[in-house]
Amino acid sequence: MSVGRSALGVLSTNLLNLVLSIGNSIFLTRTLGVVGKGEFAVFTASFGILSLLLGLGLDVSLRYFVAQERVEREKILTSLILFVLITGGLVFAVARLNGLFFTNELLLPLGKQRLTFELTLAGVVVANLFHSNVSSVFAGCRSFKVINIASIGFAVVSLATWFGIFAAKEAGIFPVGSDQVFIAYLVLVLANAAVLGVLAFVTLGVRPSRSLMDRHLLWEMVRYGSKAFAAMVAQFLNYRIDIWIVQIFLGAASLGLYSLAGNLAMMLWILPRSLSSVLMPATAAKDPGASMEDAARMARLAFAVTLVVGIPAVVASGIWIRILYGAEFGSSAPAFCLLMIGCVPFSICVVLASSLAGVNRVGANLAASGVGLVVTIVLDVLLIPRYGIVGAAVASSASYLVTTIMVIVSFSRYSKLSIWRGVVPQRGDLTYVIHGLKSLLR
Repeated sequence: MSVGRSALGVLSTNLLNLVLSIGNSIFLTRTLGVVGKGEFAVFTASFGILSLLLGLGLDVSLRYFVAQERVEREKILTSLILFVLITGGLVFAVARLNGLFFTNELLLPLGKQRLTFELTLAGVVVANLFHSNVSSVFAGCRSFKVINIASIGFAVVSLATWFGIFAAKEAGIFPVGSDQVFIAYLVLVLANAAVLGVLAFVTLGVRPSRSLMDRHLLWEMVRYGSKAFAAMVAQFLNYRIDIWIVQIFLGAASLGLYSLAGNLAMMLWILPRSLSSVLMPATAAKDPGASMEDAARMARLAFAVTLVVGIPAVVASGIWIRILYGAEFGSSAPAFCLLMIGCVPFSICVVLASSLAGVNRVGANLAASGVGLVVTIVLDVLLIPRYGIVGAAVASSASYLVTTIMVIVSFSRYSKLSIWRGVVPQRGDLTYVIHGLKSLLR
């Protein structure tokens, strides 16, 4: 039950984070407006894909090899700092050259292609890479309590920040636009990364050292992480490439509406991701509480929870989106409803994919993500010019469904369990949850 208890602890934390994330989304969206929201969507998609591409799957490898106790913790910090600083310099150089010689919006909106925001982009990538890798060390050590507390603290600080900026804008204290939001976001993620680094120093014994990680181990980590890296990039593009396609065909205002719908639908993935963050290192460490049967149970429980939350959210979307985000974002509701058709079942994929990664079956995840990406691109190009953001939502949902089906089939073949074991609630699931909650409370 230790794995189940850890999963329920992380799940409880992320339920609170889900509420706080909605609050952050409300104040941030109202501050930016429709066009500003579109610009911010390009920015977040850019630093997201850059963090993935330049991260080389190191965070996944760290989670796996730390769980197997094959990494010397005292050699991690110096190697990681050196890695993220080199990466940040590379991002800044590419952004600078792109801004000087080209007129695309692949990295930054046209209005933000200047030195200040190129440095901002590089800084956010550095913070993201550092945070994700240190989080992986915590996960590999199965030290989830610290991550839980840190994530809640960051969400609360972010909520206070965005509320303060929104209140200042409404009161006319000082002008607030997307420029100020970009800078504030940089400060927040840098502070979050620094705090997590200090916590790793204090609680895990992660220390600076004169020596770097063993190169033979690094090469083994690269080999393991390469497939996971390719799968993560394909999956990220699977649910983010539509940002650029919508921007190209429809412009910033439509992108603002669509990005809100996408962000709201993907917030439900906070719940299955909390389970996968526990399951993957436990599976890699061959924990007896992380069998294929346990993975299937977590997947169907994640699906049940997201379904229970998702149905009323869809039914009342036209009302609560207008109330929380303003009438100007009311047109996001149809796209949100269509996205939920794919996002809710995708919760199963998130959990089962982490289990497959824990047994070094990342190739199955790569294949599913690759096929899903192709579906996204083809349907986006066909549907967005004619149907706008509704077409983009249909394309994304179709892609998520295809990816989910492929992962479920791969998991079933490997585990020898029925496909329905990861989908349909089974007898004993409620008892499992009750026992887990009791254990957690104790």
